[in-house]
Amino acid sequence: MPKRTRRTLTKTDCEQNGNSSELVVLLHGYTHTPKHLDDVRSTVKESLPNADLMVPAYLAGLFANTSPQKVAEQLVQYIGDAVALRAKRPDGKPYDRIRLIGHSAGALLLRKAYVIAMGYDSDHVEMGKTQPRVWATKVDRLILMAGINRGFSLEKQPEDMSWVKFQAQKLGCAILSLTHSGKFIRSLRQGSPFITNLRIEWIRLSQGTTVELPQTIQLLGDFDDVVTENDNVDVATDRNFKYLKVNDTGHGSIVRFQEPEIGAHRRQRFRYALVTPFDAIEGDMIPNTTVDPSKDQIVFIMHGIRDTGLWTNALGQAIKAQSQTAHVSVGSYGYFPMLRFLLLGARQKNVRWFMDEYTEAIARYPNAALSYIGHSNGTYLIASALKRYKACTMDRIAFAGSVVRADYDWNDLVRHQGRVQSIRNDVASADWIVGVFPGFFELLDFSDLGTAGHNGFTKEEGRKNTGKSFFKGGHGAAIQPQNHDSLARFALTGEIVRDDRLLVEQQSGFVAMAAKLCWAIWGTIAIALIGIGILATSFFSSLLSVPLVISWLLYACLVLLLLYTL
Repeated sequence: MPKRTRRTLTKTDCEQNGNSSELVVLLHGYTHTPKHLDDVRSTVKESLPNADLMVPAYLAGLFANTSPQKVAEQLVQYIGDAVALRAKRPDGKPYDRIRLIGHSAGALLLRKAYVIAMGYDSDHVEMGKTQPRVWATKVDRLILMAGINRGFSLEKQPEDMSWVKFQAQKLGCAILSLTHSGKFIRSLRQGSPFITNLRIEWIRLSQGTTVELPQTIQLLGDFDDVVTENDNVDVATDRNFKYLKVNDTGHGSIVRFQEPEIGAHRRQRFRYALVTPFDAIEGDMIPNTTVDPSKDQIVFIMHGIRDTGLWTNALGQAIKAQSQTAHVSVGSYGYFPMLRFLLLGARQKNVRWFMDEYTEAIARYPNAALSYIGHSNGTYLIASALKRYKACTMDRIAFAGSVVRADYDWNDLVRHQGRVQSIRNDVASADWIVGVFPGFFELLDFSDLGTAGHNGFTKEEGRKNTGKSFFKGGHGAAIQPQNHDSLARFALTGEIVRDDRLLVEQQSGFVAMAAKLCWAIWGTIAIALIGIGILATSFFSSLLSVPLVISWLLYACLVLLLLYTL
């Protein structure tokens, strides 16, 4: 655990009550303060008169750049401090147990603090390789009040949110991103590193043979004007997770017990979750958590840009023909045009989507090894995921037409972190798409796109299974049907057997030269576009009497529209 630097949490002193036999930690949600939990706090005091209370505060305003990871790390430290101080009191007694109660984002932060304390902090250590902190083993119950377990999503409007509010929320997130503010709330988006790492850590912790996770109860209102029900409900949970509905209650009002008529019901449901023996609690909803322990392999197949992924189904059939115990994931992020591919934000949206799929898969198939086959932008998804999501692991990875940087550090992932076992990289003989377009970005060194599908990888672990020959053809040469059995065999067993009939000894000299001159090609394209623009705007201005500035704006919009479509 890193040393404390700037203090992220305040109000971390404990309120002592009765004989202080247990500790209860309450944590507020986004844009809230501890004041918003006054009703919850008073109910805890009434129900558990011998419980000490810690109700810390963290910066959670609209524009807050607070790191949720740092909040969780400091929660670990301050809860540990409280436990240590309790043992130093005159009676020398430790706490018998600890309960964690969080509202909305606060529920996420407390879950993260728990998995960190259990030694599953993938951001700093290999999961499960450190001993749990003493206090973590005393946590016997977590109560999540409208906890956004999967993070929030802007892809679908919540059923109980107005259209105007939903559009304002989308616009607000865009403004926060452009102004580099609001990092706290942006870190809680579905598929983000913080959310996904937490979900994976929880899954791996629950799948361990020596750990009994604390009893976890999620209180959900019957309507939610902040997030969708799917954002609240997480299939990546365990048998110690129960859901309770609270009538006539929304995302924020779930912690308000003073409201006329309905307030008493909310208090009763909360107290039921707080003090009722877990086995006696009747959950109101069971999510679709079908688990299949018979699958011993998960193989993800991911297509590239300007590709609807039809070939992925054929490859999936080849995998199933070789193994009946493998689950093949051929999900699609949809048609991905050139302009969006060039934008980091658009590429990362697909990475978040993939990591959500990844999390669901490992929860459903707990005994499965993981393999990945990607083409073009599909190679970028897993390379970026491994770099940004420390909890992500993959046993075997096969690339075709890769747009990953040639200097990608596979050595660190394989030898030092142990998060990847082996990489296969199939390089084509005439892949001018990779050589020219990502090649330009790699040349200028200002993007995470590159030429591994043309030049291969420079790190030893990346080069190891590349081979000295090249697949004859262009960008899609290595995903042709004749290579499907070979890719399937590698994904399932790690064995590499390439068909010599598909290979040539040398790359195309013309394509190799074009790749080296990618800067000149990009310059020529830019000059051509400007030239066409001059002609087009002159036509609009002279013959149609359109102002020159408007003509250029129309032309620019037309070019962007074409790039967005093609």
